Amino acid sequence: MDLLRKERFLNPNRIVFFSLALLLTSLPVILFVDLMYRTEYEFDKFIFTLFYSVLMANVAWGATHAVMGFILRCFNVSSGRIEATIDGVDFQTEILATTAITLPVYNEDPKRVFAGVRSMAESLAKTGKSEYFDFFILSDSTNSERWVEEEEAWATLCRDLDAYGHIHYRRRLINKDRKAGNLHDFCENWGALYRYMVTLDADSIMSGEDLVKLTVMMERNPKVGIIQTAPRIVFGESLWGRVQQFANRFYGPVFLAGLNFWQQGDGNYWGHNAIIRLTAFMDYCALPDLPGKEPFGGKILSHDFVEAALMRKAGYEVWLARELGGSYEEGPQDLVEHLTRDRRWCQGNMQHIWLLFSKGLMPGSRAHLANGIMSYGASLLWLIYLILGGILAYNQERSQLTIFPRNGFFNVFDLSLGAQAQLVAGITLLMLFLGKFLALFDGILTRNLCRGFGGIKKTFYGVCIESLVSIFVAPIFMIYHSRFVVSTAMGKGIGWKTQKRGAGDGLSFAASIRQHWGIFLIGTMAAWAASQINAYFFWWLAPVWLSLFLAPLTSYWLSKPTLGKKLLFQGLLVIPEELNTDPVLKSCQIYDHLQTPHFYRINGEHPFFMRAIADPYVNAIRIHMAKETDQPDREKPPLYLRYRLLHDGAAVLSDQERKCILRDPDMLQLLYQDLWTEIPDQLHVSWKAMINSYAAAMHLQN
Repeated sequence: MDLLRKERFLNPNRIVFFSLALLLTSLPVILFVDLMYRTEYEFDKFIFTLFYSVLMANVAWGATHAVMGFILRCFNVSSGRIEATIDGVDFQTEILATTAITLPVYNEDPKRVFAGVRSMAESLAKTGKSEYFDFFILSDSTNSERWVEEEEAWATLCRDLDAYGHIHYRRRLINKDRKAGNLHDFCENWGALYRYMVTLDADSIMSGEDLVKLTVMMERNPKVGIIQTAPRIVFGESLWGRVQQFANRFYGPVFLAGLNFWQQGDGNYWGHNAIIRLTAFMDYCALPDLPGKEPFGGKILSHDFVEAALMRKAGYEVWLARELGGSYEEGPQDLVEHLTRDRRWCQGNMQHIWLLFSKGLMPGSRAHLANGIMSYGASLLWLIYLILGGILAYNQERSQLTIFPRNGFFNVFDLSLGAQAQLVAGITLLMLFLGKFLALFDGILTRNLCRGFGGIKKTFYGVCIESLVSIFVAPIFMIYHSRFVVSTAMGKGIGWKTQKRGAGDGLSFAASIRQHWGIFLIGTMAAWAASQINAYFFWWLAPVWLSLFLAPLTSYWLSKPTLGKKLLFQGLLVIPEELNTDPVLKSCQIYDHLQTPHFYRINGEHPFFMRAIADPYVNAIRIHMAKETDQPDREKPPLYLRYRLLHDGAAVLSDQERKCILRDPDMLQLLYQDLWTEIPDQLHVSWKAMINSYAAAMHLQN
């Protein structure tokens, strides 16, 4: 490992990459500096130029990935593939190491979670290697309804697949340190039993073939600590969901090729759809507490970047397996959910400022941390840049002085001041959209690539639709991300919330207005302020203020699954996984949409809690689980709760009282006996309805 620490960061790949990034940054910056010089340089213009330079460096960084990836794919150059280590391997003869597949969940829809687990387990069985893999559903759910639903789904899945001992379920009693703490608890209790751990999110899906390949890659590369796959976004329903999955799937290959070109073994970890060497992870990746209080200090929220940095610091490599095609995840279906997730990610990424200059980190890890910080910090810089531009334009208009341009460096090209300004604006726009253009060219040049997106014509239309949506939402994201950065810096944190997965019916217009009325006001004020300067500045700023002004309407329409379905029917924004569905995705969708066959119907406000009392199958599962997690000092539910529950209904109990009952196996058994021996007329109407439903089902069976 000492040799790994001493390796040089600058190798030929990185020299080429960073030289290209410097070139792409320098051209627009030199043009801009010269433009400012020709209009009499002052201190405010120096600050304006400084912001532009930093922003262009950030834009050029992204564009360089696209340029480099496009070149590599054009010439079919495969640089630094971890996948090369398994080329030609006969997987049927491989003996694998024991691997745990972990799914941390927090109040998620159990039906979707276990549909994914079932489809992955069946996919693994088809490889003939399922004996080497165990699933762990690691629950941090706080909702008592979810407790019962998760346990029933787990027991039923184990029964159906005869998978007891291979599919495990554990719910923590104390939800300490969120997801990172959940995985830490797994490592403490079960980590010694496995050589590798595959980390998944609640919405993750991976094919059995890819799970086997990842394990073989780790076996053949003992210096590797983490292999991260490139998850493909699927199951987009709304217009926003479909736009996101199209962008991820179509632009991704070019950007990922460029990313892999420079990072090599200095890759990053994204927290899910990755395989980890457990011994190294447990020995070196314990997370430190940051100085100060949360949200800027305290417990690290975005733990994945930091764990990759600590793995590299210990001497292990981190790779991106970008060519594996069976790794999937879902994305947010509307702007509100997307921004809610971004708020959490922003807080975590801003914490990385503490770690950016930490002793012992590899330069590649610092680059990933800095890029994560800039992914949100750049929005605040863009906002300040636009405000400074407005101030400069206002001061110039108020002075009523005519600009007499000086001779500058680019006078040799006989450029007027206006032409040079337009050239700067044009190059800036080109840099912003360069990745999309190159991905489109790559799709046209690469044989059969566009066929998976509906053909060249429909792929072109898809890029146009996605680009138009990006133009409309970029200023909205700029304002929200700026607010997130400032809020984090001021000590305002965010709680741990469950992400909404499906699109449903989309946002109502009233809900959209409630969410975005502040953005609407900012857009209105920005338009008014720009109009007070001059007409030129008003129209120059139009893409920004118009986007903000229309934010409620934009968010409303983007959330609608009806629009997404219409585009799908027209063959627009389609992805290859929709035209030729991976079997693991198809089975997941089938299981997710199957109706759970309940023997009788429960119409109360807390149906799964009531099933834990009334249903002999679910009651037995809950009693067993309560005994498994039994604590000698647990709070015993008072006996009067039995009477209140049966005679007044579950709704009269507090959430704490329902949890207290569910934790006590003796109370659960007594309630089951009381319910089925009580005179029905003395029970609450919800219990009577359930008993009548049960009797009707028994009559039909007989």
